This record gives sequence, C-alpha cells and structure tokens, in this order.
Amino acid sequence: MDKEYFNILVFGHKTSMTRHLRIHRKTFKIVLYLFAFVLLLTTFFFCDYIQVRKKAFELNRLRQEAQTQKSQIQFFSARIEDLEKQLSKLKDFDKKIRIIANLERAGETTPIMGMGGPSPSDIREKLKGGNGEDGLVQQMRTDIERLQSEAVSREESLSELEKLLQNKKEMLAHTPSIWPVMGWVTSSFGFRTNPFTGLTQMHEGMDISNRVGSLVIAPASGIVSDTGNDYAHGKFVVISHGFGITTRYNHLSQVLVRAGQKVNRSDKIAEVGNTGQSTGPHLHYEVRVNGIPINPMRYMLN
Repeated sequence: MDKEYFNILVFGHKTSMTRHLRIHRKTFKIVLYLFAFVLLLTTFFFCDYIQVRKKAFELNRLRQEAQTQKSQIQFFSARIEDLEKQLSKLKDFDKKIRIIANLERAGETTPIMGMGGPSPSDIREKLKGGNGEDGLVQQMRTDIERLQSEAVSREESLSELEKLLQNKKEMLAHTPSIWPVMGWVTSSFGFRTNPFTGLTQMHEGMDISNRVGSLVIAPASGIVSDTGNDYAHGKFVVISHGFGITTRYNHLSQVLVRAGQKVNRSDKIAEVGNTGQSTGPHLHYEVRVNGIPINPMRYMLN
C-alpha cells in the first residue's frame, strides 16, 4: 500500500513538530506531467515571442531603411533638377559667348524642353506624388545618362570655345560685355511709341533708369571718338572699340572723358543725367556693329 504513495517528511526547528506528507504516485505523475507541459509550453511561447520581437525589430529596421532610401531618392531627384538648371544656364552662357565672339556654330539651334511631351522634371514630380519609387529611380537613371551625355557635349563645346577665344582675346577685350550702369530697363531695344511725338519709331538702344550722378562705366576697352551736347541727346559720349563696334551714351549729367582718350573696361566715363529730350534720369545706351544698331542685351554677360 505504501508503495503507491510517496512519503515526504518535513523537519522544522527543534521545538516544532515533524510534518508528514503522503502523495499518491498517480497524482505525483500527473503534477509532474503538467509541470513538464507548462514548462514546454512556456519555452515554446518564449521562443515564439523572441522570434516575433526579432521580426518586429527587423521590420522596423527595414521601414527606417526604406524611409531613408526614399528621402535619398527625393534628395537626388532634386539634385538632378538643380543640375539640369545649371547645365541649361551653362548652355545659354556658351551660346551667348559664341554670339559675342562671333563664333556661333553653323546651323546650331537651341532645343526646346518638353517638345512633344512632358519634361523630365514634370515626370519626376508626378512620380514623387505617388509611391512609385522604382519608376522614379528608373527616370533618374535616364536623366543621369542624358545629363552625362549633355555634360560631355558641353565640355567638348567649351574646350573648343576656349581654343577659339585664345585667338580672339584682343577682340573680346574690345567687345562690350558688361552693363554700363546698373538700374531698371525702362525701354528696350526695338519699335516703341515715341514719348514726345506719339509716333511708332525704332528705339536703337536701351534706356536704363537710375538717379542723377550714378557712374557710367566703359563696357569694353576702346577710344573715345566723340563727346558733345545737343538738343535731342543731351550730353553724350561715343566710344569706338575697334572691329567695327561702337557704343553711345546719351542724356548724361557729366562727361568724365575727352575725345581721343583711351579707356579700358570698367573705367568711369560719365554720370547718369536728364539732359536733352528725356522724360527722367536715365542712360540711353547703344551698341552698333558696322554702323548697324544691335540689341545691347545680346552683349550683357553680368
């Protein structure tokens, strides 16, 4: 009978009584099995919890990486757009230099962006609005290849231009290429209504408004060919730059040079005024090539 039970004696202090516990073998086995099952179940859930935590950590890391990559994609997309604008400015500058130096390529035309479809920047903006990072990356790859091709072309053009400019250094020094005075353009080159007669006439220069006394500088090296004062032009200066190029400055308040004087680019030649037929303080500035008036804006680099 005792073999069916486990006898457990619990001894206390000297004064306390000894306790005697009897546990049936079947009960002990059931408790042992339950304990083993609970231990196994706890181990399983603990391992599963560890796996879930690990996957949650990995998922959070992947989300952070995806967000970082998305931000980088947006950043590089913006940088590509900036490079496009800079390359476009460089292309315009290249063309302007060629016009000034009379080095335009035969048959060269300026391409129009977006002709026949949306521009690359429009496509990127549309892709940014959605979640199509893959499409945006593909578009960026296409843009980079195109920019690389254009950069190589522009590098070749500028290298060619540098060689040509070395041969035309003297001519460029005598070609007007900076503003004679800073201010507001109140009347551009071309046909306009004459403010005194009301008739449509050709305006052979451009009017730059500024306060009386503002300094007027020479836009290129040359020799002062004429100075004077008349009813229509007021006080004026004419500079001959050579190579058939002359510039004229009207409505001056003071002339600071004399006929026959040699001037260099940026030398002070006069001051803005309101003399002659003038509606307000301004400089009337003309550029002529072989006696033919040319739009001065074609020669403005600064």
